[in-house]
Amino acid sequence: MYRYGSLILLCLFFTVQGLSAGPLEEGWKNAKQGEGISVYTRPIPGTDFKEFMGVTDVDAPMEVLLELFRDTPSFPQWFGFCRDIRLLKDVSGSHKLIYFILATPWPVKDRDIVIDVRFDVHKDEGKATITMNALKNELVPVQSKYVRMTHLIGKCTLTRKDADTTHVVYMVNSDPGGNIPVSVNNMLAKDQPFLTLKGMKEMGKKDVYYEKAGLKKKG
Repeated sequence: MYRYGSLILLCLFFTVQGLSAGPLEEGWKNAKQGEGISVYTRPIPGTDFKEFMGVTDVDAPMEVLLELFRDTPSFPQWFGFCRDIRLLKDVSGSHKLIYFILATPWPVKDRDIVIDVRFDVHKDEGKATITMNALKNELVPVQSKYVRMTHLIGKCTLTRKDADTTHVVYMVNSDPGGNIPVSVNNMLAKDQPFLTLKGMKEMGKKDVYYEKAGLKKKG
């Protein structure tokens, strides 16, 4: 009986250690959980808003997910609250400028944003980072039907777990601009990463991205 109790305590110790070494130690609070996806949020200092972090494992090679991210027209199919998207300039294979329209609940106006997207890929190390930063210049004229967002700092890190699995961490710190209820913004902070990672899991199954990555899909 003593040995059994000691084993339970030992398991609890390592569980707590694992939690304290993760997002909770850094001020993140779990906001949504399900389908193998964890979403965390934490307050942005000096504002009423929250930044978010979504974490999951995707059953697809890292190279396949990179091809998905490079397929700009596909975003409305899987990227959370993407109303529309347009490639403004393909600077290089690792640098794009895009125009993104974020869908928000009525009667709040949709947001639009010009984003500088960069890919930093280290295939030998099994890691890739996609960074997203809002541009303040008006490559696309401001329209009255949208609120222009000028602050967004985002990052999606892809880490190869094995040949067929990728660990994904998706983080965004942004200011929605204009007047928006805190409840709406915090709902977006919880649901946007969840929907994005859920969509990534589905899109990562598509043959077209395996073909673009030059990989053969198992099964």
